[in-house]
Amino acid sequence: MKRVISCILAALLLTALAACGPASVSEPEQISMVPSEQLSSDPSEDPVIPLPSFSDDDDSPESPEQPADDSSDGETAQSSETEESSRTESKPTVSADSGTTSRPEASKSEESSRSSGEIDWTPHMSNGFLVVGNRGMEKFGGSAVGGGYTADLLNEFQEAVGPSVQVYAMPVPTAVAFYAPDGYEKSSLCIQDCFYGMRDALEGVKFADLYGAILPHKDEEVYARTDHHWFARGAYYAAEELCRVAEVPFATLDTFTEYSREGFIGSVVSAYGVTELKKYPEVFYWYEPNQDYVADYYTQDDKFKFSGSLFSSSGSYTKFIHGDAYCVKIATGVDNGRKLLVIKDSFGNALAPFLISGFEEVHMFDIRNFEKNALKYIENYGITDVAFALSAFTVAGSKRNNIKRLMTIK
Repeated sequence: MKRVISCILAALLLTALAACGPASVSEPEQISMVPSEQLSSDPSEDPVIPLPSFSDDDDSPESPEQPADDSSDGETAQSSETEESSRTESKPTVSADSGTTSRPEASKSEESSRSSGEIDWTPHMSNGFLVVGNRGMEKFGGSAVGGGYTADLLNEFQEAVGPSVQVYAMPVPTAVAFYAPDGYEKSSLCIQDCFYGMRDALEGVKFADLYGAILPHKDEEVYARTDHHWFARGAYYAAEELCRVAEVPFATLDTFTEYSREGFIGSVVSAYGVTELKKYPEVFYWYEPNQDYVADYYTQDDKFKFSGSLFSSSGSYTKFIHGDAYCVKIATGVDNGRKLLVIKDSFGNALAPFLISGFEEVHMFDIRNFEKNALKYIENYGITDVAFALSAFTVAGSKRNNIKRLMTIK
């Protein structure tokens, strides 16, 4: 009897399938996987992958935790599914100068090398870095949702300081935003999504569009090829954008004195061991202002250490304000009552010389290391403007939580 029933059921099933026609099978969705132990428990976090350790002197990427798609480990991953799904993801705004959100073309010098056949331009991964010819870059996988969470923190900061102090968001793109090769455009688009998602979620905080400001100048020496930072010229265009938004004066580059050092090899080689780039040394440029100023350096708990130049004797990125070790207070001689505090990661260091023409005082400290309450600091020094100059990794990663920490330190 059981066998008869089984046969009848099988016949009915075959009849039903035949009536529906041939079954269509879709391709499985391709999702890059990140081990679960590397995922953050914070729902605002993008997936993270640990990076190699590094010395403070190397001035290497901000954190051993980075968003997975853009981490220096180079594994692509989807934006975290645990992020708040109710926030609307916004598309990047097209720069008027660029007219497109597609990947920028290679710089003129790189195109020259490409055509001459001197360099192998086949993209590949090396020690977690995307290497294209003579340039090493970090991939990026942040999102508009992640940028929105950072905006929430900045909104809270703006509310805490009140209307007498203006807060600015100035997220700093990394090199991949401008030089991603064919097949790796996602990293560039993710930076735009993350930054413009932040912009659209800001309330009372003003946005300085550094991506849009630098994009028309991508063929200039704005980013290092062997270091994960920008060059001084990239910081110059970023400072120009901030001063435009803040409506303060800005000294053009022709008023500075240019200096250079040949044979520069940066952190991508020295800290991350992408040794194949060692055969492509660069010229390291910096620009010293012909404006009188006094720069005082303090410890991270705001104790005076020394007075000196905005430039160290280093021939690397620690040239700018002696690296990340100090809180810097600069008296500029400008008499406009505007006092700027830059809360930054290492990318912000190179901004210092370009900001002193616009503000009476410029204060800078590192978001990761400063040990005093930022709100009390602002009150004590009569700060009128606060700019958060944070790289893409800080905007999308756990280091952004220092914004909250700086408001709550006793």
